[in-house]
Amino acid sequence: MIKIMLLATRPQAIEKIKTLLPPGVQLRTALMAGGTTIRFDTAFSPDVIIVHAENVNRQKLFGVMDLREKDAYRYLPLLLIGEERDRNTFEQNVDPGSDKRIDADVSDDEIKAAIAGIIDMRMVEEKHILVIDDDPVILRSMRSYMEEHYTVTAVRSGKLALKFLEKQTPDLIFLDYLMPEWDGVTTFQLIRGRDNGKRIPVVFLTGVNDKEKVMECLALHPQGYLVKPVTKEAVLSKLKEIL
Repeated sequence: MIKIMLLATRPQAIEKIKTLLPPGVQLRTALMAGGTTIRFDTAFSPDVIIVHAENVNRQKLFGVMDLREKDAYRYLPLLLIGEERDRNTFEQNVDPGSDKRIDADVSDDEIKAAIAGIIDMRMVEEKHILVIDDDPVILRSMRSYMEEHYTVTAVRSGKLALKFLEKQTPDLIFLDYLMPEWDGVTTFQLIRGRDNGKRIPVVFLTGVNDKEKVMECLALHPQGYLVKPVTKEAVLSKLKEIL
């Protein structure tokens, strides 16, 4: 069952949007009244956010700005409904902004279609991420960063990664640059040598921060690199950027 958080500046807007939601959804609502915190049932974990913005200013957006800074809500699909001025004010102040935008004056059927579209974004099959690192602490951390929104497989060597690729094709690979036996370069080349590995985005993880090593890494043309210690925000931001 899909869970929706609905935010609006007026109770009347909340009541209208309620009539346009598909049947069977779970809903929590809150008013954007200028407070620094939006209060709601903390046990409720939404799948998508819908915002109806009307005559908003930065102060009225404080609550949703605070909400989007929290990891649990930062990367949820967000539908923004409002006039152009209100949409622009929202995008200028809230980071990350909306994933879909629609004018408040369109027909109810168009709003229904926009709501269905934002729900579809969340309901698409989860992406599968492969993490390759010889450090079990790094593997646990990376799994914990991503497992709420992604399917994660973690392996401790390039050989195990190649065995995994014999059966499955992940949507993205995080690859440690320095590993014993097969290092990141060797593993990367072997992945690219496989038919199902030629197009998988690869992001290197490296504790090496000097310019020479970074250039060696980039010469392989990966989709990016992250320097350890890697933060959850950096990992999720890179995933959103690539996927």
